[in-house]
Amino acid sequence: MNKQKLTKQIISLVVSTSFIGCASGPSSQTSSEKTAKSHESLVVKGVTIVNTQSGQLQANMAVMIDAGKITKIVPAESIGDLGSKRVIDATGKYVVPGFLDMHAHVLGETAANEMAAVMLAHGITGYRQMSGSEEILKSRKDGQLVLPENSPEVLGMPGSALLRSNAATPEAAVALIQKERAEGADFIKVVDVAPNVFFPALAEAKKSGEYFAGHIPAGVDAVQAAKEGMLSIEHLGGVDTVLMSCSMNEASVRKSMGAETTVNMSPEMAKLTIANPLLVRLTANQNAFLKTRTIIDTYSDSKCKKVAETFANYKTWHVPTLIRNQTMQLADKAEYTNSANLQYVPRSTREYWDNVSKQFTKTVKPVARETLRQLGSMDMKLVKLFDQQGVKMMTGSDLGGMWVVPGASLHQEFDLLAKAGLSPLKVLQMTTLNGAEFLGKRATMGTVEAGKEANLVLLNDNPVKSVASLHKINAVIKDGKFYSEQALDQMKKEAAAKMSAMSETSSSSHVH
Repeated sequence: MNKQKLTKQIISLVVSTSFIGCASGPSSQTSSEKTAKSHESLVVKGVTIVNTQSGQLQANMAVMIDAGKITKIVPAESIGDLGSKRVIDATGKYVVPGFLDMHAHVLGETAANEMAAVMLAHGITGYRQMSGSEEILKSRKDGQLVLPENSPEVLGMPGSALLRSNAATPEAAVALIQKERAEGADFIKVVDVAPNVFFPALAEAKKSGEYFAGHIPAGVDAVQAAKEGMLSIEHLGGVDTVLMSCSMNEASVRKSMGAETTVNMSPEMAKLTIANPLLVRLTANQNAFLKTRTIIDTYSDSKCKKVAETFANYKTWHVPTLIRNQTMQLADKAEYTNSANLQYVPRSTREYWDNVSKQFTKTVKPVARETLRQLGSMDMKLVKLFDQQGVKMMTGSDLGGMWVVPGASLHQEFDLLAKAGLSPLKVLQMTTLNGAEFLGKRATMGTVEAGKEANLVLLNDNPVKSVASLHKINAVIKDGKFYSEQALDQMKKEAAAKMSAMSETSSSSHVH
């Protein structure tokens, strides 16, 4: 998509709530993308199976795999005649379902195939594509969307995001949703619309079984959105729109949110919005986060617990994307700017991010920087409170945003969730079991059991003991095909070499 079309799509997006990424979710529809598959007949012998529901361990087992499915699980000493099956000695290893990145932007990117390979090499066997278009949906519907064999499964995708430009009125939003439904969208994604459009759009999405997912725009009450049936909230609402519900000054702050300056979206500013919308907001107004500071200063723990209880009671899911939040809030942090993982990003993209980082350093004054730091701390606090109150959550990286690197970013998310105070088992569940539940696919994924899809990760250490164990990947099995540690390393090297040679930035118009 060219810059002119990109600008048109984003032009009326209110910068105060713009963010990168959005949602996908549970759908009875099945993706029609094709993946070349070469199934193996395997026995993973001597492995310890990790029960993702309870955290219990079942040691010295044999997992038998045929035609991309787990066919049988028995004690290793009683497997009998294996015939021509390939035996994988997994003594001392732990097996879990493949990781799920439930918020990523891959399809449509210049380096989509390389990104997908690096994701698989990091244990990700499935992802929700959080941005869609008429072209991509048509390709999938016609059976022309062909994925490489070493690509994670696409677990759903929306059509174009609902914005003030394409959904300016309730009637326009309803018409767009009906069009996307006909095109085969798995869910309806909202980024920024007026409150009087948001709820009619939500009601229309629910009519035929789609679910409504994405951001909480300024002026929209997240609690009311949950009560009306919004299924998945991304990024903790986007900036501070969920946190706002925890403020003792909620009513007055919400009323004033629409008064901020809107940036004139030139093609360059639209590109910057995709990289780091917080910087766009600060470029327009250095006092842009005064309201955010007020929200933080008037935070009420007891009020926030009630908000969390509502999310839990109405079964509203959250994908925090803490790594995406932090890479925006701390855009010039050396941990991100100098990361070795940047080899998995096209060279031209790295160069652009470097320039944006320098702009961030120059633009963001100490008072705004402190507010952003505090906002990051509040994000962590919300995640911990949500966990304590039983709010359903899933892991997601918002791959596609600035400093968010394929595969590696989901592992950074694991560490941030642990830093927020979640147990290793909760983090494991968020990236395996919970995604399966959200998608309505518990019968085929989410646990290591006979009859389930053979999308698995072998780990060197016990993931229930430490989140760090999720990084220690020994092998990946995707659709029943075995990828050794050496094969995974080779996939990374090949992808890095190709990305290093890429001189064109992505033409993506994804609004995250």
